[in-house]
Amino acid sequence: MKSENQSLTEPQKFARDIVWVALSQVIVGLIGIITLPAITKSYGSEIYGVWAQVIVTSQLIASLLTLQLGTSVVRYLAAQDDKENLRQAFGTMLWAIIFFTCLLLAALLMIKRELAPFLFTDPKYIIFVSLSLFWATTTAFFTFLISYLRAKNRIKELSILQLFCSIIKIALIFLFAISKSGLELIVTSQIITELFFIGLVLMVILKEIGIPPIGFKNLRKYLALSTPHILNVDFLWIINSSDRYFIAHFLNLSQTGIYSAASSLGNIISLFYSPIAFVLFPIVSKLWEQKETKMVKNYLEYSTKLFLTFAIPGTAGLYSLAQPLLKSLATQEFIVSGEMVLLLTLGIVFLGIYNINLYIIFLVQKTRWIPFIIGLSAIISIVINITLIPHIGIMGAAISKIISFFVLAAIVTVWAQRTLGYKIDLHYLLKLILASLTMVFCLKFIKADNILEIVFSIITGAIIFILVLLLLKAFSKEDKKLIKETFLNPILGSIKK
Repeated sequence: MKSENQSLTEPQKFARDIVWVALSQVIVGLIGIITLPAITKSYGSEIYGVWAQVIVTSQLIASLLTLQLGTSVVRYLAAQDDKENLRQAFGTMLWAIIFFTCLLLAALLMIKRELAPFLFTDPKYIIFVSLSLFWATTTAFFTFLISYLRAKNRIKELSILQLFCSIIKIALIFLFAISKSGLELIVTSQIITELFFIGLVLMVILKEIGIPPIGFKNLRKYLALSTPHILNVDFLWIINSSDRYFIAHFLNLSQTGIYSAASSLGNIISLFYSPIAFVLFPIVSKLWEQKETKMVKNYLEYSTKLFLTFAIPGTAGLYSLAQPLLKSLATQEFIVSGEMVLLLTLGIVFLGIYNINLYIIFLVQKTRWIPFIIGLSAIISIVINITLIPHIGIMGAAISKIISFFVLAAIVTVWAQRTLGYKIDLHYLLKLILASLTMVFCLKFIKADNILEIVFSIITGAIIFILVLLLLKAFSKEDKKLIKETFLNPILGSIKK
């Protein structure tokens, strides 16, 4: 009897993996939205601004502390079965991170008084400098350790760990926010939670390979692969998160909090591209090595098409429901215009197109250009932020984001077009836009003043969107066949089993 994997075609496996990765990432990806009402309604916009600064700061420092060696773990340990070699290689990377973390952490803690006004515009928030650094440390080690599970293709275990970690974090945020505890306690609870899960993952790894020896054998090889990614991650961070610092300094922390709340809505769109990008890379890499360039082209085109099918109506829906959503999830203080949420959301749409089609640069082995591409967009982002925020406020940051991410999306799309003859189905895209606009028009006549009415609006909008697509005959016979064979059959089969 054939196993489940043997009975599925490659496209069906691709679709099934996307579905399961998406399910595992929902809670992780929506943590910002889920916790939004707890913090905004308990503390107000200024403290929410501090919270946003702590998050973006810890994310930046965490990416530095890992030295991006998680990439090397996946690359070099995936096919390694010898326990001694595993222990030595993993130990080399782990100890390198430990020593680098100790040095960088000590240096930053020595200048925390100088960092407080820069990060939070006010010396009274100095405690959050230390907390940001400690949170960055636990995040860095957790991220690095679970890369071992990814290298060993233990995606289910990895997803469960991330899911439970996120659930506990969310529960603690609500618990302390409702009791009006200090924000310091909330951040500390996140650090302790990550420490607990670091201990769990470390026990699993040590049980399998033993205690890693102190040593730095082959470290240069591992760093040669990983360190270029540090620039890429940091440049993307500049585009995606540095606007909070500009807003805090040109305006104030309250405006940072309001902008961050609106950004949380836009980030919902990332749930549509991250599972696709996660599953896509190994598949197109394998096909490229097999000289199946036409299949690579098809995967990139259909992946982009699939993403836009969800992202465009999602963007339209967030534009229509932005104000009632912010009013329900936060307070009147956090309400911004639908146009601003639209700009932020469209920026994430362009980021999704970039993340899906970026792999063409990896396939043709031109990765040395990636830092220049992202660096160009980062410079554009900084210039626009400095120019516009002092004059038009947080709307300037939204404009900066959409332009910067558009540049990234345009470059990789043109690259894919010239390499593979890749193209976006413009007729289908126009039908998506028309169906989305029809949905927006209809939603104007539906009352959405509370969560139940918002949920009703979302369901109604989805039905209208699908009906208009069907009326426009947006799906070809090939599309319908692909949807049935690739998505419906394997998913229904999995449910029956």
